[in-house]
Amino acid sequence: MFKKGESGNPSGRPVGSVSEKIKMWESLGNYVVNQGAERAMHILHTMDDDEFLKYYLTMLEFFKPKQARVTHAGDAKEPVVINMHGNL
Repeated sequence: MFKKGESGNPSGRPVGSVSEKIKMWESLGNYVVNQGAERAMHILHTMDDDEFLKYYLTMLEFFKPKQARVTHAGDAKEPVVINMHGNL
């Protein structure tokens, strides 16, 4: 058993080597970008318009952040009040 701060490999991991965890994340990322995206597009193509828009807009939020809605209230005699709604 090693003491806190010690390691079984005193030289550490070789420069440029990649951990197994990183390899697994890269593999998952490759799947999502390639096969997963192809499958998602196939499924989207089979949906009716309303269902397509629902899921398409949900996925779009991951590519483009949702914009905040801005409303203006007031008149010429009072200061303008700006209320912002949404994810900021």
